[in-house]
Amino acid sequence: MRLKDKVAIVTGGAGAIGREISKLLAREGAKVVVADLNPEEAAKVVNEIKSSGHEALALNLDTTKIAQVKQMVKATLDEFGQIDILVNVVGGSTGPSIKTKIDFFAQSEEKRGEEIVNLNLLGTLNCARAVVNHMMERRTGKIVSISSTSGTIGMVRGVEYSAAKAGIIGFTKALAKEAAPYGINVNCISPGVVGTPRVFAMVSKETMEIWAKGIKLGRLAKPEEIASVVLFLVSEESSYITGQNIVVDGGLSLGPPGY
Repeated sequence: MRLKDKVAIVTGGAGAIGREISKLLAREGAKVVVADLNPEEAAKVVNEIKSSGHEALALNLDTTKIAQVKQMVKATLDEFGQIDILVNVVGGSTGPSIKTKIDFFAQSEEKRGEEIVNLNLLGTLNCARAVVNHMMERRTGKIVSISSTSGTIGMVRGVEYSAAKAGIIGFTKALAKEAAPYGINVNCISPGVVGTPRVFAMVSKETMEIWAKGIKLGRLAKPEEIASVVLFLVSEESSYITGQNIVVDGGLSLGPPGY
């Protein structure tokens, strides 16, 4: 097992992508903290992990609330004694934390920028800040954050979301420079369109077909495919990789057909 005796925190660990990450890290030997705004779903993921013979802990977490983030870190240390891995999955352009609707920037509500940046970027910074000193003291650690191709190529009717996801890429590169002398690897992943229940509920079938045609591999990503890249980045196999944005988009960002 590649993560034997490691302790991993997965924020948004009860969502479609976070769930697959949590289960995969547990299968590889990690003790996993599934932190999520939905405690009932987090408990289901933990029960699934425990039923497979692995250790896990469910915690209620709003990453935009620094007090809750600090409590999550304390609870993790009280339960497992160390933190080796942080995976920042929390984010999105819709959902329970986002009250404003998706719209073109010129018509969007002023509050939408604040909501999107807080959820996607500020929450990521909060969680990293809460664990990085512990990792520096131990001179080891892995931090992986989920960005998006929206942060590199932009998304129509997703200006605020694109800005926040681009911020995660900049954060990753800057923190990687500061953390490298302490043996800490900091990277991020930019998925393209992932086939999750939230995406299917948000996008029409016609739009989904158009998107799929624009992806060179001709299909949406599976959550498990994002999880496998996370596993690589938190394992020793990636010990010489830091400050990188790994694009996992099936060729979405390669340009138009025939170009």
